[in-house]
Amino acid sequence: MTANVLTDVNRPYVPRGGTTVTAEIEVEPGRQERPPTRQIALCLDASGSMAGELIEQAREGAEWIFGLLEPTDYLSIVAFDNEVETVLEATRWGTIDRTAAVDLVTEISAGGGTDMYSGLLEANASLDGLPSDEDTVRRILLLSDGKDNRKDADDFAELAREIDREGIRIEAAGIGTEYREATIRSLGTAARGEWTHLARPGDIETFFGEAVEDAGSVVAPDAELELVVDNGVDISEVYRAIPQAQTVDPEWERNQATIRLPDLLDRETQCVVLKLRVPERATTGTVVLADVTLTARGETASGEITVEYTDDNDLLAEHVETVDIDHRETVVRTELGRGNVAAAQTEIEKMTEIHGDGTEAVEAAKRQTQIVSEGGRAEQSEATRVVTDEGVQE
Repeated sequence: MTANVLTDVNRPYVPRGGTTVTAEIEVEPGRQERPPTRQIALCLDASGSMAGELIEQAREGAEWIFGLLEPTDYLSIVAFDNEVETVLEATRWGTIDRTAAVDLVTEISAGGGTDMYSGLLEANASLDGLPSDEDTVRRILLLSDGKDNRKDADDFAELAREIDREGIRIEAAGIGTEYREATIRSLGTAARGEWTHLARPGDIETFFGEAVEDAGSVVAPDAELELVVDNGVDISEVYRAIPQAQTVDPEWERNQATIRLPDLLDRETQCVVLKLRVPERATTGTVVLADVTLTARGETASGEITVEYTDDNDLLAEHVETVDIDHRETVVRTELGRGNVAAAQTEIEKMTEIHGDGTEAVEAAKRQTQIVSEGGRAEQSEATRVVTDEGVQE
């Protein structure tokens, strides 16, 4: 794997009286040494609102997955309306006839209410007890167009955290106009999953296919960053910037903060941005604010977040603009993902004050905010991801 950790701060020189700095941690996972065994649970909304083209596309999306699986992979399929049905128990793909699997999917019909919570519990249970090791990647792929009959977003956030602790990532997709957006977003962001909006029934196949293919490119599941911070240093505003802009609540034990990362994908850099309060200090010199350790698949990589205390005004004026821009852009993308256009505009005003109107980063943030303000849920979910010059999301 040969992972690497790179760190930087927006203000490498700080006054002895203390200040706040923005830090950026990039995680380079390296190359995949061996393909993982995928354990995939499809969790499909089969309520009445899915009748017609939606349930047909969901069935076709499931069949599309069949062509992407390796014989050593496992697949389960759970459908839910008022009740939950296990369409296919977790089965090693090499032991099942594809035609028989297609027949099972064809029998899924739409009708009734929406008990998404029970559906997720059953999908999770379907993966429980399967053989696993450090090369196992586990996914629940949720598709819904409705609202749960009983549970709210906070209930789903807690469920997502419980499932994540078992080493299972949730990728949640909402389709249509009736699903509860806060629920889908909570499932994708409360732990280490992802969330998305599907604008058209035809997007279902793409969602399933990309999720399964990404699972096959995992370098290391259950990766995490550990930050051991110096006395007096406070950490705040922690965000995952890549692969999807999301806020993070670090887990603290004394002076050690743990930031859990999405599964590391082959040669795909991840990025975390955060704020650190630098305490006052009587003397000048270089200080390590935090020791950073990446743990992934039994390997470790380390780095340091450092600053130098100084009285030199010329040095104090030095500023690494890219770090601050990355932080502001991440905050903007996070707020846009929530539909908070006003909050995003406030962040853009701060960017403009620091970096100037007309700069590339400010103009890009303005364009994205305008797109979201004029669009809908699809534009919100797209705004949370970095887009390259080629138009491909990283």
